[in-house]
Amino acid sequence: MTASHTLRWSHGEAKVLATAAMLDSCVFQLPTGPFTPFARAPWMGTVTDRSIIGHLRELGGDFVGIPFGAGGPMPGAAPEWADLATQPRLHPIHGPSGDSDWTITSTSPNSVTLSLDYGPESPVLRLERTITGREGQAAIDFTLRIHARRAATLSLGLHPNFRLPEAAGRLQLNADFAFGVVHPGFADHQRPDFQNLEAVPTRDGGTVDFSHVPLTTHKNFLVQLCGMRGPLTGTYLDEGIGFELDWDRSLVPSLHIWHTDRGVGGEPWNNQFRGIGLEPLASAFDLHTDVSAGPNPINRRGVATAISIDPARPLDIHHAVRAFTT
Repeated sequence: MTASHTLRWSHGEAKVLATAAMLDSCVFQLPTGPFTPFARAPWMGTVTDRSIIGHLRELGGDFVGIPFGAGGPMPGAAPEWADLATQPRLHPIHGPSGDSDWTITSTSPNSVTLSLDYGPESPVLRLERTITGREGQAAIDFTLRIHARRAATLSLGLHPNFRLPEAAGRLQLNADFAFGVVHPGFADHQRPDFQNLEAVPTRDGGTVDFSHVPLTTHKNFLVQLCGMRGPLTGTYLDEGIGFELDWDRSLVPSLHIWHTDRGVGGEPWNNQFRGIGLEPLASAFDLHTDVSAGPNPINRRGVATAISIDPARPLDIHHAVRAFTT
């Protein structure tokens, strides 16, 4: 069984696992009662097959990927991406951070720090991840510190996962961004871009309202909001409660949205998982990290798809989730 630590603070409780430094669960205490915005796979704690990647064995509310990406060929990709979507699949996907068991290095009642050493072939030397319940508020803070072995440019993704309500369209998402791009594997080749979440183009020539999920027409759908101008908010309309996701947009300028409503088969999914990944990225979708680090259709438009690391100084990246009532 993976090691874990439970945080308790004035406005909540959360459990953090050593596997993938995963946020297993989190309950915020609001004036209206307990609020659990994060997703949690129904198989958590039951999968022992180590050939299944760590963040899938224990798929909970938040982890990090560095380098971020899955890679692999993508037949039928949108034309501007087709020549880039040819690399082999990365293993492990989303880097060692999303697969390995981290070491719990320090704890307090409301905080835990974990660390992970990377292998000598990686430009990353070590990661440190601190998760803290914010005293006096229904909020949880995350800090990732990256120690470099050598200077490099590579993709990075933060990976919060939130639960989908049962009723279609009853989680409202609000975001301000420069432009949106549909994932190359899902895009209408004539209309890959969009300007607002209410009218996201689909491959069949129609549109979907991605500002209200879950969708009824697509079990799986992915988009990237590039040049985010502020935090994202999600409101559960039938519950009168919501969350704000905020992060270091100067370093991590985009937000990848991964919508899946029992749309993934095979082990351990078995078409059970419902969730929406709201993933701050310095990456080009979940493509190979070489695509993100090199020229691509997103960074050509002035939005960074990778971070730079330097052995002379660690790089800190912050994100936070705050709960609220409407």
